[in-house]
Amino acid sequence: MLDVEVRRAVTQVQQGQDDLKEELVRQYLPFILKVTSQSCRRFVRLGEDDEVSIALMAFDEALNKYDCTQKTSFFSFAEAVIKRRLIDYYRKKGRENREIPWSALSQDEDGEESSYQIDKMTWGQAQRIHHESEIAYLRREEIFEYQKELQYFGISMRELAEISPKHLDARKTAYEIARTISGNERYRDHLYKTKTLPLKELEQEVRVSRKTLERQRRYIIALSIILLGKFYFLDEYLEALKG
Repeated sequence: MLDVEVRRAVTQVQQGQDDLKEELVRQYLPFILKVTSQSCRRFVRLGEDDEVSIALMAFDEALNKYDCTQKTSFFSFAEAVIKRRLIDYYRKKGRENREIPWSALSQDEDGEESSYQIDKMTWGQAQRIHHESEIAYLRREEIFEYQKELQYFGISMRELAEISPKHLDARKTAYEIARTISGNERYRDHLYKTKTLPLKELEQEVRVSRKTLERQRRYIIALSIILLGKFYFLDEYLEALKG
Protein backbone atom coordinates (compact mmCIF):
# COMPACT_ATOMS: atom_id res chain seq x y z
CA MET A 1 0.00 0.00 0.00
CA LEU A 2 1.42 3.38 -1.00
CA ASP A 3 2.04 6.01 1.66
CA VAL A 4 -0.82 8.18 0.40
CA GLU A 5 -3.15 5.16 0.57
CA VAL A 6 -1.98 4.35 4.11
CA ARG A 7 -2.69 7.92 5.21
CA ARG A 8 -6.14 7.74 3.64
CA ALA A 9 -6.86 4.42 5.38
CA VAL A 10 -5.64 5.74 8.75
CA THR A 11 -7.83 8.81 8.35
CA GLN A 12 -10.84 6.57 7.73
CA VAL A 13 -9.98 4.50 10.81
CA GLN A 14 -9.82 7.67 12.89
CA GLN A 15 -13.26 8.56 11.56
CA GLY A 16 -14.69 5.36 13.03
CA GLN A 17 -14.31 2.63 10.41
CA ASP A 18 -13.50 -0.24 12.79
CA ASP A 19 -13.74 -2.89 10.07
CA LEU A 20 -10.92 -1.17 8.21
CA LYS A 21 -8.87 -1.07 11.41
CA GLU A 22 -9.17 -4.85 11.78
CA GLU A 23 -8.19 -5.26 8.13
CA LEU A 24 -5.09 -3.09 8.59
CA VAL A 25 -4.05 -5.05 11.68
CA ARG A 26 -4.35 -8.32 9.71
CA GLN A 27 -2.57 -6.87 6.68
CA TYR A 28 0.35 -5.49 8.68
CA LEU A 29 0.67 -8.28 11.24
CA PRO A 30 4.01 -9.33 9.64
CA PHE A 31 5.27 -5.77 10.19
CA ILE A 32 4.09 -5.84 13.81
CA LEU A 33 5.75 -9.20 14.44
CA LYS A 34 8.96 -8.07 12.75
CA VAL A 35 9.26 -4.94 14.92
CA THR A 36 8.44 -6.97 18.03
CA SER A 37 11.00 -9.67 17.20
CA GLN A 38 13.68 -7.08 16.51
CA SER A 39 12.94 -5.34 19.80
CA CYS A 40 12.94 -8.61 21.77
CA ARG A 41 15.88 -10.07 19.82
CA ARG A 42 14.06 -13.38 19.48
CA PHE A 43 11.30 -14.96 17.43
CA VAL A 44 7.84 -14.20 18.79
CA ARG A 45 4.51 -15.87 18.09
CA LEU A 46 0.99 -14.53 18.02
CA GLY A 47 -1.05 -15.94 20.91
CA GLU A 48 2.02 -17.14 22.82
CA ASP A 49 4.13 -14.10 23.70
CA ASP A 50 2.92 -11.21 25.83
CA GLU A 51 5.10 -8.86 23.78
CA VAL A 52 2.95 -9.51 20.69
CA SER A 53 -0.19 -8.51 22.59
CA ILE A 54 1.57 -5.33 23.71
CA ALA A 55 2.64 -4.63 20.11
CA LEU A 56 -0.90 -5.13 18.78
CA MET A 57 -2.29 -2.65 21.28
CA ALA A 58 0.51 -0.25 20.36
CA PHE A 59 -0.32 -0.56 16.65
CA ASP A 60 -3.94 0.21 17.48
CA GLU A 61 -2.73 3.26 19.44
CA ALA A 62 -0.65 4.36 16.44
CA LEU A 63 -3.70 4.12 14.16
CA ASN A 64 -5.65 6.35 16.53
CA LYS A 65 -2.93 8.93 17.22
CA TYR A 66 -1.02 9.26 13.94
CA ASP A 67 -1.07 12.80 12.54
CA CYS A 68 -1.66 12.41 8.81
CA THR A 69 -0.50 15.97 8.16
CA GLN A 70 3.06 15.19 9.23
CA LYS A 71 5.80 14.06 6.84
CA THR A 72 6.85 11.15 9.05
CA SER A 73 5.60 7.89 7.58
CA PHE A 74 2.93 5.98 9.47
CA PHE A 75 5.19 2.93 9.77
CA SER A 76 8.01 4.92 11.35
CA PHE A 77 5.51 6.32 13.83
CA ALA A 78 3.96 2.90 14.51
CA GLU A 79 7.40 1.34 15.04
CA ALA A 80 8.26 4.06 17.57
CA VAL A 81 4.98 3.51 19.45
CA ILE A 82 5.47 -0.27 19.53
CA LYS A 83 9.01 0.08 20.89
CA ARG A 84 7.85 2.62 23.45
CA ARG A 85 5.10 0.35 24.76
CA LEU A 86 7.48 -2.63 24.91
CA ILE A 87 9.90 -0.52 26.95
CA ASP A 88 7.05 0.45 29.30
CA TYR A 89 6.18 -3.25 29.60
CA TYR A 90 9.76 -4.26 30.40
CA ARG A 91 10.10 -1.49 32.96
CA LYS A 92 6.84 -2.49 34.65
CA LYS A 93 7.87 -6.15 34.73
CA GLY A 94 11.28 -5.17 36.07
CA ARG A 95 9.67 -3.24 38.94
CA GLU A 96 7.32 -6.12 39.73
CA ASN A 97 10.19 -8.60 39.83
CA ARG A 98 12.14 -6.39 42.22
CA GLU A 99 9.32 -6.55 44.73
CA ILE A 100 10.18 -9.94 46.20
CA PRO A 101 8.16 -10.46 49.43
CA TRP A 102 9.75 -11.46 52.73
CA SER A 103 7.64 -14.61 52.50
CA ALA A 104 10.11 -15.78 49.83
CA LEU A 105 12.43 -16.58 52.74
CA SER A 106 9.78 -18.33 54.85
CA GLN A 107 10.37 -21.79 56.21
CA ASP A 108 8.30 -24.86 55.61
CA GLU A 109 6.88 -27.10 58.32
CA ASP A 110 10.22 -28.91 58.75
CA GLY A 111 12.10 -25.67 59.32
CA GLU A 112 13.71 -25.85 55.88
CA GLU A 113 13.65 -22.88 53.50
CA SER A 114 11.06 -23.39 50.80
CA SER A 115 12.91 -24.31 47.61
CA TYR A 116 9.83 -23.28 45.67
CA GLN A 117 9.97 -19.76 47.10
CA ILE A 118 13.71 -19.51 46.48
CA ASP A 119 13.25 -20.71 42.90
CA LYS A 120 10.53 -18.10 42.48
CA MET A 121 12.86 -15.42 43.78
CA THR A 122 15.66 -16.57 41.47
CA TRP A 123 13.27 -16.57 38.52
CA GLY A 124 12.20 -13.04 39.41
CA GLN A 125 15.81 -11.88 39.51
CA ALA A 126 16.52 -13.54 36.16
CA GLN A 127 13.47 -11.85 34.63
CA ARG A 128 14.54 -8.47 36.00
CA ILE A 129 18.01 -8.88 34.48
CA HIS A 130 16.45 -9.91 31.17
CA HIS A 131 14.12 -6.90 31.10
CA GLU A 132 16.92 -4.52 32.00
CA SER A 133 18.98 -6.05 29.20
CA GLU A 134 16.14 -5.46 26.73
CA ILE A 135 15.82 -1.82 27.79
CA ALA A 136 19.59 -1.33 27.46
CA TYR A 137 19.46 -2.81 23.96
CA LEU A 138 16.59 -0.55 22.89
CA ARG A 139 18.38 2.45 24.36
CA ARG A 140 21.49 1.65 22.30
CA GLU A 141 19.39 1.21 19.16
CA GLU A 142 17.72 4.56 19.72
CA ILE A 143 21.05 6.33 20.20
CA PHE A 144 22.32 4.70 17.00
CA GLU A 145 19.29 6.01 15.10
CA TYR A 146 19.78 9.46 16.61
CA GLN A 147 23.44 9.46 15.56
CA LYS A 148 22.38 8.73 11.97
CA GLU A 149 19.92 11.62 12.06
CA LEU A 150 22.61 13.95 13.43
CA GLN A 151 25.04 12.86 10.72
CA TYR A 152 22.50 13.90 8.08
CA PHE A 153 22.90 17.45 9.41
CA GLY A 154 26.67 17.14 9.80
CA ILE A 155 26.61 16.93 13.60
CA SER A 156 28.45 14.34 15.70
CA MET A 157 27.60 13.19 19.24
CA ARG A 158 30.95 14.48 20.47
CA GLU A 159 30.29 17.86 18.89
CA LEU A 160 26.82 17.93 20.45
CA ALA A 161 28.32 17.69 23.93
CA GLU A 162 30.62 20.60 23.10
CA ILE A 163 27.94 22.90 21.66
CA SER A 164 25.35 22.36 24.40
CA PRO A 165 24.82 25.72 26.17
CA LYS A 166 26.30 25.90 29.64
CA HIS A 167 23.34 27.74 31.20
CA LEU A 168 19.95 26.08 31.73
CA ASP A 169 18.05 29.18 30.58
CA ALA A 170 19.85 29.08 27.23
CA ARG A 171 19.04 25.37 26.83
CA LYS A 172 15.37 26.04 27.67
CA THR A 173 15.23 28.83 25.08
CA ALA A 174 16.73 26.52 22.45
CA TYR A 175 14.14 23.88 23.37
CA GLU A 176 11.27 26.34 22.86
CA ILE A 177 12.67 27.25 19.44
CA ALA A 178 12.92 23.54 18.57
CA ARG A 179 9.28 23.13 19.61
CA THR A 180 8.33 25.99 17.31
CA ILE A 181 10.10 24.25 14.44
CA SER A 182 8.60 20.84 15.13
CA GLY A 183 5.10 22.29 15.27
CA ASN A 184 5.31 24.13 11.95
CA GLU A 185 5.17 22.13 8.71
CA ARG A 186 6.94 24.83 6.68
CA TYR A 187 9.77 24.99 9.19
CA ARG A 188 10.07 21.20 9.28
CA ASP A 189 10.25 21.02 5.48
CA HIS A 190 12.86 23.77 5.37
CA LEU A 191 14.94 22.01 8.02
CA TYR A 192 15.10 18.67 6.21
CA LYS A 193 15.40 20.07 2.68
CA THR A 194 18.15 22.62 3.39
CA LYS A 195 19.67 21.15 6.59
CA THR A 196 19.50 24.68 8.03
CA LEU A 197 17.17 26.64 10.28
CA PRO A 198 14.59 29.00 8.72
CA LEU A 199 16.42 31.92 10.34
CA LYS A 200 14.50 34.72 8.67
CA GLU A 201 11.11 33.38 9.77
CA LEU A 202 12.27 32.37 13.25
CA GLU A 203 13.77 35.79 13.84
CA GLN A 204 10.27 37.25 13.47
CA GLU A 205 8.60 34.65 15.69
CA VAL A 206 10.91 33.98 18.63
CA ARG A 207 12.29 36.39 21.20
CA VAL A 208 15.99 35.91 20.53
CA SER A 209 18.36 37.65 18.17
CA ARG A 210 19.49 36.26 14.85
CA LYS A 211 23.00 36.12 16.28
CA THR A 212 21.79 33.81 19.05
CA LEU A 213 19.92 31.65 16.55
CA GLU A 214 23.04 31.28 14.45
CA ARG A 215 25.24 30.57 17.48
CA GLN A 216 22.90 27.83 18.78
CA ARG A 217 21.92 26.55 15.33
CA ARG A 218 23.33 23.03 15.66
CA TYR A 219 22.02 22.57 19.20
CA ILE A 220 18.53 23.70 18.14
CA ILE A 221 18.66 21.27 15.20
CA ALA A 222 19.70 18.44 17.55
CA LEU A 223 16.71 19.15 19.83
CA SER A 224 14.37 19.40 16.83
CA ILE A 225 15.48 15.95 15.67
CA ILE A 226 14.47 14.47 19.04
CA LEU A 227 11.05 16.14 18.91
CA LEU A 228 10.43 15.09 15.31
CA GLY A 229 11.85 11.59 15.60
CA LYS A 230 9.73 10.30 18.52
CA PHE A 231 12.80 9.22 20.48
CA TYR A 232 11.59 7.71 23.75
CA PHE A 233 14.75 7.69 25.86
CA LEU A 234 16.17 10.94 24.53
CA ASP A 235 12.84 12.60 25.21
CA GLU A 236 13.64 12.08 28.90
CA TYR A 237 16.54 14.50 28.46
CA LEU A 238 14.06 17.15 27.35
CA GLU A 239 12.01 16.87 30.55
CA ALA A 240 14.41 19.20 32.35
CA LEU A 241 13.94 21.80 29.60
CA LYS A 242 10.15 21.85 29.69
CA GLY A 243 8.25 24.58 31.49
